[in-house]
Amino acid sequence: MKKSRLFDIVYEDKDIIAVKKKSGLLCIATEKDDIHNLYHYVREYCNLHRQKVFIVHRLDKDTSGIVLFAKSFELKEQLQKCFEERRVKRYYEAVVREQLPLGEKKKVVQYLFYDKRSGRVLLTRDRNKGLEAITLVRTNNHLDIGTALDIEILTGRQNQIRLALKSLNMTLIGDEKYAQDKSKRMLLNFYQLDIPDEVRIKEHHFYIPPSWLREE
Repeated sequence: MKKSRLFDIVYEDKDIIAVKKKSGLLCIATEKDDIHNLYHYVREYCNLHRQKVFIVHRLDKDTSGIVLFAKSFELKEQLQKCFEERRVKRYYEAVVREQLPLGEKKKVVQYLFYDKRSGRVLLTRDRNKGLEAITLVRTNNHLDIGTALDIEILTGRQNQIRLALKSLNMTLIGDEKYAQDKSKRMLLNFYQLDIPDEVRIKEHHFYIPPSWLREE
């Protein structure tokens, strides 16, 4: 894994660049003149090589892990269509405070919408109002601080994993917004992304070693 000043390069070729985002860093600016964001730093890096760059997907500010960029607008559109059609595979790891039985699997289906008044993502029973969020959760191994979870998301909704864990009465470490849990950082990391083979790129599998998952 090549090192850069403010992000790690997981993979790069003439068409794409996959990087590891640190927890606490926005993917893109929320204010016009804010340059402290991942897109700005990756664009600066690519500009040195006279390459354009387009962000394909995002992670929450407090989530770490893989973020994929395309070096052409056409490829960005093609990759984003794969995300929208649920043809990509996305795997996360998380740590919750509870000591839970291992090997248990849960499927969480929710409908989420963003409430501008509160600035939070909320649950709704109205399928016409909310967006479907499907989260698969498996308890993987114990740690001194709790239980490590292996998580696959079938949809990519804002705050979806955090709300899924809350619905399961699990306390995600560092999730102040939904779990009211304070820590130095939120223990949620996106460690594997698989793109469909039919997309014409050299590399389809992007992976960083998990921080908390252990092989049993």
